[in-house]
Amino acid sequence: MKTKRSLVAGSLASLAIASLGLTVGSTSASGATTAKPKAQSATIVMNWFAQAEQGGYWDAMGKQYAKSKNIKLIVKQGGPGIQTLPQVAAGQFAFGVGNADEVIVARKNGLPIVAIAAGFDTNLQCMMFHAGQPIKSFADLSGHQVARVPSPYFDYLKSHFKLANIKDVNFTGSMADFKLNNDLVQQCFVTSEPFVAKQQGINIGVLSVAKDGGYNPYGNLLFTTEAMIKKNPALVRAVTAAVVQGWKDLLVNPSVAKAAAMKANKDIDPAAFDYAAATIKAGGYLGTTPGAMTALRWKALRDQLASIGAVPANFNYTKAFTTQFLPKN
Repeated sequence: MKTKRSLVAGSLASLAIASLGLTVGSTSASGATTAKPKAQSATIVMNWFAQAEQGGYWDAMGKQYAKSKNIKLIVKQGGPGIQTLPQVAAGQFAFGVGNADEVIVARKNGLPIVAIAAGFDTNLQCMMFHAGQPIKSFADLSGHQVARVPSPYFDYLKSHFKLANIKDVNFTGSMADFKLNNDLVQQCFVTSEPFVAKQQGINIGVLSVAKDGGYNPYGNLLFTTEAMIKKNPALVRAVTAAVVQGWKDLLVNPSVAKAAAMKANKDIDPAAFDYAAATIKAGGYLGTTPGAMTALRWKALRDQLASIGAVPANFNYTKAFTTQFLPKN
């Protein structure tokens, strides 16, 4: 597994300064000069190693969709040492990737971050179990061993489905542990572990946290800070448009995203990338309008988080997101 990569120091400050400058462009027929934005770069930090589930970002970088605005888009893969929310809030990166519930909880904890474009309209998070286990719904998980990382989604599932006698097991991400333990229920992405399980001859069942559990935060969304929105809205708009187009392109032809992701992460299995990209498309996980978000969805998520005590019942969810930078077409 790769180690923590070096940080891009001071990117927020440099972007804010750059937004104030203009370079002289060409002269129009009337003799007036046209101003060209000064060259800038914008870094988006991922929440894990490069993979197909981040495909819209890698496509946007590969095609440099913000180049027409004189912006160089940089995507930095994450890993165990990367915490996108606090690092973007601290100004180490201009943009980051996370889930909607993480954004709401982070804002409750004082981080001034704002979601600006959805990634997955239907969250990819699932729980997998061995075929043959008497599991038909999340209500059937009582009494089982469950391997997962601490996260609001499972706290909600435990509360909503009144799960009892759950035996928490350390989540290692290893299919070997799962294969050896017939009682184990393990978190997964619908785009990833089912492919690996099939390769290893493990018959599994899968429950979708969104579809079967009713807990559906926008996944792998794009966020930035209140300060960035205030100081450089043009940059935010350009990066948002580039990423949304990248997601659209992933559905048509994932080859550019695949090449960019594989360049960043040499450990990617090309077949696994193809499986994930195909699953994203076939399952409609990006929704009918990639990037779109609604206040109704954010309110429902706030209410679910409040039901487990993660945020106050009256927490102002409207400050956690904005749709003002999304493309109009």
